[in-house]
Amino acid sequence: MSNIIEIKKLRKVYGDGVELVALDDVDLTIEEGEVLSIVGPSGSGKSTLLNMIGLFDTPTSSEICRAD
Repeated sequence: MSNIIEIKKLRKVYGDGVELVALDDVDLTIEEGEVLSIVGPSGSGKSTLLNMIGLFDTPTSSEICRAD
């Protein structure tokens, strides 16, 4: 199977002055046909991660590679 999304060392920081680290050093590979769920407590970065995958937000550092 091929990777449709590959994320390496994803980092997202919000704020000027006082920083809020939403995601730090996240690696994720999603393969074609794979089914997954993202779970965690409130404030753990689930929505931030999904916004990055959906290209609604940009990472502070790293890249998200999507297959065409």
